[in-house]
Amino acid sequence: MYGCEKILYNNKQSTLFGEKTTEQEYLGLVSKQYTFSEAISVLDEVDWDFKDFTTQYLTHRFHSYPARFIPQIPLTFIKLFTDEGDTVLDPFCGCGTTIVESFLNNRNSIGNDFNPLATLISKVKTTLVDETEFRYLNRKLSVMKRYLDLDYKRVEDRAEHLPNRKISKIFNKVIISKLEAIRETLLEVKEEGHDDLYDLGRTALSSTIWALVENGNGVNVDDLFLRKVKSMRERLNETAKVVKNIPDVKTINGDSRKLEVETDSIDLIVTSPPYVNALDYYRAHMYNMLWLGMDFDLFRKHEIGGHSHFIANRFRLLSEYLGDMLRSMMEMNRVLTKDKLCVIVVGNSSLEYELIESHRFFAEMAGHIGFKPIKTIHRNIDKTKKYTSADVGKIDDEYILVMQKTEDAEVTADDDNFISEIVTEQMTDFSEQIKKVQGTSIRGRMPTKERLLKNIDRISDAIETIPQDIKIKV
Repeated sequence: MYGCEKILYNNKQSTLFGEKTTEQEYLGLVSKQYTFSEAISVLDEVDWDFKDFTTQYLTHRFHSYPARFIPQIPLTFIKLFTDEGDTVLDPFCGCGTTIVESFLNNRNSIGNDFNPLATLISKVKTTLVDETEFRYLNRKLSVMKRYLDLDYKRVEDRAEHLPNRKISKIFNKVIISKLEAIRETLLEVKEEGHDDLYDLGRTALSSTIWALVENGNGVNVDDLFLRKVKSMRERLNETAKVVKNIPDVKTINGDSRKLEVETDSIDLIVTSPPYVNALDYYRAHMYNMLWLGMDFDLFRKHEIGGHSHFIANRFRLLSEYLGDMLRSMMEMNRVLTKDKLCVIVVGNSSLEYELIESHRFFAEMAGHIGFKPIKTIHRNIDKTKKYTSADVGKIDDEYILVMQKTEDAEVTADDDNFISEIVTEQMTDFSEQIKKVQGTSIRGRMPTKERLLKNIDRISDAIETIPQDIKIKV
């Protein structure tokens, strides 16, 4: 077990999980040694709802992130199916939940995400910082207010170039000047050669902007930023007491459809890809990325399952999504060692009042690319603890698809003809399903029968454009 369990059992005054029997029983269950078949059976004994479990501890608390999964999901598979020193991959690492759990359990890890903010957060969560570095940072931040007298022409220029959204009104000139003061101070930290502190500070700045967007302009920006840095310092110091042998951690700002990872080098994959049509991550992170100098337009263009794609025919978005996910799964197959597990966590979505059961699409595609689906686990989401946007908040359950690599895929992820063939097969089956029953995901206002029947034609139109829609955008 990793340090959290040690603290749980040996230091009653500073438990991380609390002293609930259910959590103790869970930790005891997943910490035993099992054969592979026994470990698969143990999955049936886990209560996957993890109700009342502590899900935010140590560096998991650094930064809010939409639709992230709870740490107990990757922890379960890490404990049951890997040994210390093995390598765990998350090709859609988001805010780094799988990477942090691997780090805490002495597993090497690779976190990949196309969102540069995601890989920044993941890196900072798994980078220990010496106390002497924090003392240096405190000195720099103590004189940060000198930047509050910034040239107001620069502040006005920033205000004029904010995104054309109502929420931009939150960023008045006083707030902008404070954010610019923080940014200027952090740039000085970088120029003086403290790269890890620079990244930590940028993550704290991003978290501050997130809080500002979520809570409105009543936030005291500079005070919130300083408190965030202090909190991150405390969490990292706690983590340093837990992690004695620091494993290798690699974060890649890259494309899951063409992973920069060696073939047959991974011992376990645990990931939660974007849900189709549920959320535009680039919109959720737009202001954070703006102040951090990140290209959110590039991220938007390549975002998988993004709500803003194919507004005129949402079923073309489904074709694109399935193509992107098939390529990603083929890359997962390539990098995963034979007989090892690939675990994908995903919830159902909705398109034009039709239910999209992504896990079923993934399981059906898996058989074409060297994976054998061996178990699908349903779990309820505790929405009182889940960050929810207006769209993601409607999803109250999810599925854990457990697949084993049985052989190498016979084709590569850049084979457009193969991708088109498999996606066409999936979309055709989906069309036949909709012809039999329409309106499988109706919430709120009831559409007319005529409106639902139009979906059949829209799906047919989407099938016609699959060869162009599944191509990777350049």
